[in-house]
Amino acid sequence: MTAGRVDIIEQGPRGPRRAGIAVLVAVVSLVGLLIGLLPSRDTSRPAPEPEPGPVPVREAVTVKPNAVYPEARGTGGTRTLRVTFPDGSRAELTYPAGLNLASLGARPYIGGTLTGDGTADGALTANGKGGVFRVLTAPLYGEAETAAGRPMIRPLTGGVTLWPGPLGVDTAGPVLLFAFGDWRIALQDERAGMTFEQRLAWAENLRGTLTPDGFLTLSAGGPLRLSRPGEIRDGVLVGPQLWLGGLSRRMLVLAPVPDCERQGRASVALDPRHTVSGSACRAGFYLAASGDESFVRSALRDVRIRAR
Repeated sequence: MTAGRVDIIEQGPRGPRRAGIAVLVAVVSLVGLLIGLLPSRDTSRPAPEPEPGPVPVREAVTVKPNAVYPEARGTGGTRTLRVTFPDGSRAELTYPAGLNLASLGARPYIGGTLTGDGTADGALTANGKGGVFRVLTAPLYGEAETAAGRPMIRPLTGGVTLWPGPLGVDTAGPVLLFAFGDWRIALQDERAGMTFEQRLAWAENLRGTLTPDGFLTLSAGGPLRLSRPGEIRDGVLVGPQLWLGGLSRRMLVLAPVPDCERQGRASVALDPRHTVSGSACRAGFYLAASGDESFVRSALRDVRIRAR
């Protein structure tokens, strides 16, 4: 199968250079240094210099992958991995140890629909047009990737911020970034964009909970509805999924799809760095893999998955 629509990884320009200011500061510093070297006419005993105080230490900024790395179990040539999908459903994977699936990291994906439009006072009324559909993804490097060196537009709520969309993509609008613990979940808006009330409705009605082993589950209230397992929109699966990988060429997408074998042709959305090289349906789950040929072949042939 071929890939459907893709998720855009937000990129942007670095901040403007301030060369003129830097040169001016350098010149002023040099002049001050030269003045300090000139002989002084004051021959009195210099006052003792104060004891140096504590020097603040600037902490290094580290960029961590926005993913969970579950613990694989087993010995010999087989490993077992337990995962949780963003809707809270669980599954267990059994696979050849050489695939190293646990080391790829897992990220949630799910679609959602806001079933109303905004009004002047912030209330929501049904619009009769199926609502506003968007997808929720976990950027590989969280806030750092979404910001791409640019300033935030504004905070929406305590845990949701608004950021500029990617440059050079005419169909893209701003990004809503949700913070759930260490997780960062992005909603990429379209160019026409949602109203302020609609963005606020997303921010106030999407909730995230961490499982004991670090997976993120999402739920919605009010006018917001999250896509169900197996839900398809324009030929693309938009129900709950887990994306394993992304930092390298290797990637495996898992999606619970009831009656997957009889569902018909469908695909998943991946970012531009990954194309789907193959897919399979097995025991009510859809699997799509990309990467080198041996990885794709083994992932689709040897990975076994069952609901827990």
